[in-house]
Amino acid sequence: MSCCPDGSLPALQLEYKARGEEIKVQDLDVYVVGAGAKAIVVAYDIFGFNGGRTRAMCDQFADQGYLVLLPDFFRGQAWKLDQPKDTLGEWLQTMPYAAGSRLFKDVHEVVLPYLKEERSVEAVAMAGFCWGAWLAFHVAATDGALACGVSFHPSVNLEQKYFAGSTVALAKAVTCPQLLMPAGNDDNDLKDGGAIIGALRSSAHEAARQSRSHCFDKVSHGYASRGKFEPGDEDMKRAVEESFKLAVDFLKAHL
Repeated sequence: MSCCPDGSLPALQLEYKARGEEIKVQDLDVYVVGAGAKAIVVAYDIFGFNGGRTRAMCDQFADQGYLVLLPDFFRGQAWKLDQPKDTLGEWLQTMPYAAGSRLFKDVHEVVLPYLKEERSVEAVAMAGFCWGAWLAFHVAATDGALACGVSFHPSVNLEQKYFAGSTVALAKAVTCPQLLMPAGNDDNDLKDGGAIIGALRSSAHEAARQSRSHCFDKVSHGYASRGKFEPGDEDMKRAVEESFKLAVDFLKAHL
């Protein structure tokens, strides 16, 4: 089993000089870039703190006038390419999101208090990639924690694959608007007409009903953070650029 569907894109090796800086927030490593009264917490995919295009996209979000934080939620233990694929589920299960867990504490006792108390931000959104979308959904289910969320090729199905939960129930618990941007090979539940977007749009939480989904059906899971721009492949470049623009427009509307 995997967090990603068959045909997903592999890790991307990208030469990019990030513009921000790495700091310590308590004992957590965090990449920080930009400034502003509104903040975006970016939650990466399984390849972690230095993976693929993630920092480049953090810098792009910062260019839109946001303070952007990329916390190392894996704490230096990102998924490694030489690890056996059949152990991925076990690895994911070492990082549950539940009251008292390390992941929960990193969000609610480290990152969010830092933004509110030390950076005086007025509102916070999350941007999640793959695994990070699952985390963003959980944080969004905490009333008042986030103004909105945007998810690129979301892997929120981890909830039922590895944590004995219900993905639909998780979606129903979300309290703020979400933009889902699945790839063509992502679960149909994430796309228009699917159970997850349906649960958001029929939510008891009025704000969550403003959620929407846009599928990039010509590219595969991982496109935003791991899609390689190959000569002649305009679909990948277009998906990366258009998904970022949709995310920014959504953030400007709800953050």
